[in-house]
Amino acid sequence: MFEHIYDIEKCIRLKPINRTDEEAADVVNSVNTTIYSAKNDVTWHYIEGKYYRFKFFKRFYSILNELIGPKIANKLDLKTVNNFPAIMDYGEFLTFYGIISENFVDPNKEYLTIFDIGFKQKTQPSYKNIRRLKKYCNEEDYHDLINNLFKMTCLDYLMGQVDRVSSNFLFEKDGDKITFAPLFDYAEAYECAKMGCFFNPKENQQHNFSIGNTFIAPSFWEPKFKRELKKYPQFREYLEKIREINILEIIKEIEEEHNLKINDEFKRYYDVRTQEKQRSLVI
Repeated sequence: MFEHIYDIEKCIRLKPINRTDEEAADVVNSVNTTIYSAKNDVTWHYIEGKYYRFKFFKRFYSILNELIGPKIANKLDLKTVNNFPAIMDYGEFLTFYGIISENFVDPNKEYLTIFDIGFKQKTQPSYKNIRRLKKYCNEEDYHDLINNLFKMTCLDYLMGQVDRVSSNFLFEKDGDKITFAPLFDYAEAYECAKMGCFFNPKENQQHNFSIGNTFIAPSFWEPKFKRELKKYPQFREYLEKIREINILEIIKEIEEEHNLKINDEFKRYYDVRTQEKQRSLVI
């Protein structure tokens, strides 16, 4: 499907894996997954001493998003999974194209959603959650946690992420200490932004947010948001960083690192969409 983009000779090649119940149980304990996922012959692969999760897609946009996301996260000093292009030879006439994502789960730690750490299931994305977070973590952990949530919100705004639900960002708990787990799942962005990322108040008056996740959904054009920026100047700093990002340079890095051949049509699309979001960001 994407053989004209992938380097068929140098790309990571996978094959389906059939595990026994005992082998699947080992995977469950190692990567904190379900027995269903561990038994799936496509999902989890053990490569050079580490587990990787394989995800395949029908759209190259989703694959490229999964490679772009960690690059932007790194520019924000935000912990992230490492993703690599991969191909699965499922059968003689069936090939899957996607990415493998390095497992970040430490079996000795807990991984929690915002609801697991104390927020109520009916909690809506709100600026109030910024203050509420203090109730559910140690005071010494709060600063890093809130900064990482701000960074994630900035990244998702730039990418037009539409799937940052509670299960798509996690908190890592080690004893009483809570930190932000590496960010993952960048697929539903950019192309989906045409339908799902509402940041223009004139064109989308029925929506009161510009980018959202389960924690916060800021409207960058509202006076209320500007008041929040005064309270949290580090948020403004991260927004300034994403204004300076050159998406074409990131795509070039991805091409060189993974021997991909990404055509100019994709590059133009990502460049236009990224600059559109950067110009719309008035802070």
